[in-house]
Amino acid sequence: MESIDYWQRNYDELKPEANQAAKRAHEIFNRLVKAAGSRPGVVPRLFIVKTEPKNISLPISIPDGSIIISGMTLDICWKDPSNGDDRLAFVLGHELAHLLKDDFWHMKFFSALKSAQAEKTTDAGILSQIREIVGSTDQVLAKELQADEFGIIYASMAGFSTKAIVSDDGKVNFFAEWLKAADPEYSEGAPSDPNHPTPEQRAETVKTRLRQVLKNVEIFDLAVTFYQTGQFDRAIPAFERFSTYFPSREVYHNLATCYHQLALKSYSPPRGGQGMLFKMSLSIDPLTRAKRIALRGEDDQQHLFEEHLQKAIELYQRAISQDPAYVVSYNNMACALILRAEEGDAYKAIGMLKDSLRLEPARLDTLNNLGVAFYYAENPAKAMEYFMEAHRIDPAYDLPLFNLGRLALEMGKESEGRQYLSQYLELDKTSRWSAMARKLIDPGSTQPSLSQTGEQPKENILGVKSGASDEELPRQWGEPKTDDVPIERYPYRICTFPNQLVAVSQRNQVELIVALDGFSGKTARDVAMGYSKEEVISRYGEPSTTMDSSQGVTLVYELPGVSFNFRDGKLVSWVLF
Repeated sequence: MESIDYWQRNYDELKPEANQAAKRAHEIFNRLVKAAGSRPGVVPRLFIVKTEPKNISLPISIPDGSIIISGMTLDICWKDPSNGDDRLAFVLGHELAHLLKDDFWHMKFFSALKSAQAEKTTDAGILSQIREIVGSTDQVLAKELQADEFGIIYASMAGFSTKAIVSDDGKVNFFAEWLKAADPEYSEGAPSDPNHPTPEQRAETVKTRLRQVLKNVEIFDLAVTFYQTGQFDRAIPAFERFSTYFPSREVYHNLATCYHQLALKSYSPPRGGQGMLFKMSLSIDPLTRAKRIALRGEDDQQHLFEEHLQKAIELYQRAISQDPAYVVSYNNMACALILRAEEGDAYKAIGMLKDSLRLEPARLDTLNNLGVAFYYAENPAKAMEYFMEAHRIDPAYDLPLFNLGRLALEMGKESEGRQYLSQYLELDKTSRWSAMARKLIDPGSTQPSLSQTGEQPKENILGVKSGASDEELPRQWGEPKTDDVPIERYPYRICTFPNQLVAVSQRNQVELIVALDGFSGKTARDVAMGYSKEEVISRYGEPSTTMDSSQGVTLVYELPGVSFNFRDGKLVSWVLF
């Protein structure tokens, strides 16, 4: 039973290509694996059996990396269709936690039980072993609660709603039904143990623990919101606080990118140098501008640059050490190494990016970054080759087009360079890079960017601006759910209103107002949820910063103090800061 071969031989699989529910389960599982990561030598995979096996309760994780669930598991989770995806995400996240923690107490129990039943033994030693495993209530409960804790984090980081698991309406039927299917106390032939918690007791314990976890998830969410508005100095302590509770690869990666961006703000090109010549793919979750750094002397700026960049590299390494398959950190760390530009760093970056390509072949940002790395390794021909490969795979991916144009001009191929840059400008008409492309095509160009036109008054939501007193928040917004989050000396107060607005205040002053997906209002410039990036730019002009993210794209407008977050090309939230 500890190998997938056993399950494939003895049970019919509910295959995703033949069953829509199984297909959806695999999609959810894949999202969770990306959030949870892996451990060396184990590739998580999902196997769904059509019929419930006897003498073993599902779901279960086994040592070869497989997680086994049944059609009944899907039925339990989707009994309430509106919450089905979120509940299944938690169940699968729970089993992933057992798998990644190398915790297979369920399997040890069932193996011992099956051995005893096969031999029809009354051997006191074997039965004692079974009872010891299932009867160690404290130890088993601790393991289960730990899996619950990590599972809810995995589900949250994969974008699923955790409220479907811990609603305060008193309904615990999901927990009871799921636990009856998963708890060995309820499997046929298991020795009874009056000290083992009932599903109802366990459900209440789980709810209590999950509320504690969700309280900490709020710290992560607040850090991400600071992140989305480019306030990296405020995001860092929040991510650090969350990392003490849940030291995940995502937290280390996001911390690294905060320091990386602070380093970029302190970057000065070498004397007589041109600075960064090429456009690199720096991916972080929702990423925006870095907060302004006070004016310092050149030596101080260089010291800050080196200090922040070194910190970023160390944190990227920690993220990769947690999950050697975490490609995003490979790419970002390569960018940091190229930026550091010490002897041999370009070759280190090439090595990292090639490792990344082995994990995810034909990944566009990796190919583009490899081209940049080869350029700095003084191999422009190889750089051209990787830029061309990225462009061939996706002609609509704009970064390699800019880089191809820049490199062709440097190599004296003026006609070819202008052609690539013209193609780039068909895809990017508004960013600072587009202004640079126009300048390269026509050095005498003075065309103003969109951000240079019109006034930029401070943004508001329903008449309320950031910086207002929290007493000014309108009563018409409804009665908020209020939480205090202690990160800095003075805690942040998070007020979540029924109209899908969230206000974050500190010392009675509103620091952030977040409009969540589902908010029916509009911005001061008549932008609503679902608008495209192009529609936002047409109303607000060129953003201060545009950054790709694992979830989509974020546009930040520093002067009016608003950032827009897009997923699948549509606006899903915005933040006033």
